[in-house]
Amino acid sequence: MVGPNYKRSDKSKAPGTWTTSADFVNTADTITNLKWFDLFKDTVLKALIDTAIKHNYNLANAALRIEQSRANYSNSKADLLPDFSYFARARNRDPQANSFSALGIATWEIDVWGKLRRAKRAAYSELLASQEGMKTVLTTLISDVATYYFLLRDYDYRLKVSEQIVQSRQVYYELINARFKGGDVSELDVLQADQQLSFAKATVQSIKRQLAFTERSLNILLGQMPQAIARGLENAAQPDFPVIPSGLPSSILENRPDVRQAEYNLMAETERIGVAIGQRLPAFSLTGLLGVASPQLSNFALTSSASASLLGPIFNFGKNKRRVTIQRKEAEIAGNRFLNVYISALGEVEGSLVSVQTYKEEYEARKHQADVANKSLMLSKERYSNGYTNYLEVLISEGIALDSELQASATRGQQLAAYVQLYRALGGGW
Repeated sequence: MVGPNYKRSDKSKAPGTWTTSADFVNTADTITNLKWFDLFKDTVLKALIDTAIKHNYNLANAALRIEQSRANYSNSKADLLPDFSYFARARNRDPQANSFSALGIATWEIDVWGKLRRAKRAAYSELLASQEGMKTVLTTLISDVATYYFLLRDYDYRLKVSEQIVQSRQVYYELINARFKGGDVSELDVLQADQQLSFAKATVQSIKRQLAFTERSLNILLGQMPQAIARGLENAAQPDFPVIPSGLPSSILENRPDVRQAEYNLMAETERIGVAIGQRLPAFSLTGLLGVASPQLSNFALTSSASASLLGPIFNFGKNKRRVTIQRKEAEIAGNRFLNVYISALGEVEGSLVSVQTYKEEYEARKHQADVANKSLMLSKERYSNGYTNYLEVLISEGIALDSELQASATRGQQLAAYVQLYRALGGGW
């Protein structure tokens, strides 16, 4: 078989350990133990993921690509076998030159140089690549649905908090306005309360708009028309994820479907170099004929023949040579693409490890900040009601408390999404 055989590049050799060391990672385990659906305890989220798997159009196209590749592989296998056809002819030039014939023809190209076998192996690599491509789409789909769901629940909580703030500020505005009319406070207090009430109302509308956009994006992933998305657990009530089995960096190469897809594509392009080289060499074919022929329809005679042929290029202005060069460059491009995907995969895991660790600690700090800010707001309101401070202190405390609640909610959603992205970066449990 002419042409090079695939050999993995030394550049794809992974480091022995991760640069990020995290207490929550069990490095003695392997990522092969990951199971996507074991991550999510929210039954509503599981149902949404199941809907996306059944109806997402990108995933459906990935499945069609597999069927395409399988048919292409079957064609390449058939090229190694003889072709059978038939031929019939009737000619009438003059009474002395009539001829009638019906023949069966078998033609078989002998794969002397391995050109056809190379093409078959390239098609098989493409089939494997399409299967890994579907896994890549599936892994990305699951992670996107979970991420958007956590974002949706974050906006739900922000909306609830903001609406509570509107109700609270409405009550305070009416109280302060009544005290102003009674001559107990200045008009400045009324204007400040009115301003903060309007700001809270605007915040509610902004969150509603973001909520609608998130629902629309999630509906697209689910492959359904715009509609309300079912809700399950709040982000704060989501159970903690299990200990993450990170494995070793080298195992990423064996578990990331996108990495395997890129390597299979590289294998296919490497095999096609042999196909291009084989096209520069002579092709050997066998042809057999068997049938009947006669100058008259009433008197047919059996006829048969066998022949061997040799067909090869002599001079075509260097086209065949350049075809080999082009294919070698295609293989180099595929090799660079594979290395880029592999390096990016390692980088994604490193980044996800950092995100999970830092978001966990950040959420704990922001939750404590929100608790302290709410307690401070309660004390400020009591001080203002008893005449010990002005309304500006209440506004400042209320703004800090609101901002702390919203930031804590956003951080919790980002923490959950970081876990999902880490599982995806580790290969999605394949």
